Amino acid sequence: MLGWEGLYTHLPMKSSILSLFLLSSTFAWAQAPGPSTSPAPAQSSTPATTPEQLKVRGPAAVAQQEPTRVVAVINGQKVTAEQALKLLKGMPANELQRFEQSPGGLTNALQQLFMMRHFADIAEQQHLGQQEPWKSQLEFYRENLMAQAYIGQVSSSANPTAAELKSYYDQHPQEFQEAKLSAIFVGFTPAGAAAPAAGTPGARTEDAAQAKATDLVKKIRGGADFAQTAKTESDNKPSAAKGGELGSFSPDKLPKEISDPVFKLKAGDITDPIRESNGFYILKVDNLNKKTFEQSQEEIVTTLKNQQVRKVLDSNSKQYEIQVQDPDFFNLPGKVGATTPSLAHPAPSAHPAPGQPKPGK
Repeated sequence: MLGWEGLYTHLPMKSSILSLFLLSSTFAWAQAPGPSTSPAPAQSSTPATTPEQLKVRGPAAVAQQEPTRVVAVINGQKVTAEQALKLLKGMPANELQRFEQSPGGLTNALQQLFMMRHFADIAEQQHLGQQEPWKSQLEFYRENLMAQAYIGQVSSSANPTAAELKSYYDQHPQEFQEAKLSAIFVGFTPAGAAAPAAGTPGARTEDAAQAKATDLVKKIRGGADFAQTAKTESDNKPSAAKGGELGSFSPDKLPKEISDPVFKLKAGDITDPIRESNGFYILKVDNLNKKTFEQSQEEIVTTLKNQQVRKVLDSNSKQYEIQVQDPDFFNLPGKVGATTPSLAHPAPSAHPAPGQPKPGK
């Protein structure tokens, strides 16, 4: 279950299939905007653009304009823009981002890549790749990378037509709805958790919180103003100050236990109290909108590509479904049932040592 913090920070979209299976190594490089081509006014006091300001910056921009430009010298070896860009683009996105945000930046990244290559060359000379465990691990990483490449190819080759996009949009109208929501949150202290100080938001039992939330729903449905009630009664103070306003959400941005009741309502309606891990939500649908087909096309393309990948994964999962022949092989030490004998957990001896009781005695 999701606590109120999740909803109040605008729940992230559900991870796509590809984000769980694939590792992307495609990078977007920032490029400084080029100089304006419009003539300057005759009497402008703006300083003239200097040659330094006209320089392109960033790996991709420099490599595209002048691929053979020497951008670094490492261990006596000249490195061109094209060579450096190729090396950097081979890094996983998260690693490259880590370097970009570090003090050394891309300079440090390039240095590390050359050091890695140097150590890899030494390992090759010593034939370490033919020794275990490195041999098996290299094979694993190669197969994993090739599998990723194949799944990526399946995704990129799925090119839905305009008619297919429109058909999906028409057949799944609920996916393109957006609800502008406001909320009242009535918190409680979960059983077993340390009780906060009296008067602290959420310093109540679950039963007390449910009773309060139920009473607030009755008052609001009886005519009390939702926004004013949120300001005085909601335990989430940042949103309470705005009358409970949260923002707009589509169904895929909300957990099912919230999206299901919310998208059954009309504008102006409120939900019954919805229990979460540390409190109850009362949600109001301020208004309902539906994204246009034009606004939704990119989202639909991603959905249809993911569906194609899912078909491939599901069909192969069935083909390679494992049929366990020896359960003992798959038992892990520490997780074996008390009645399941193994080398790590042998069965009690039928002939105990002198002075020891027999099993069952």
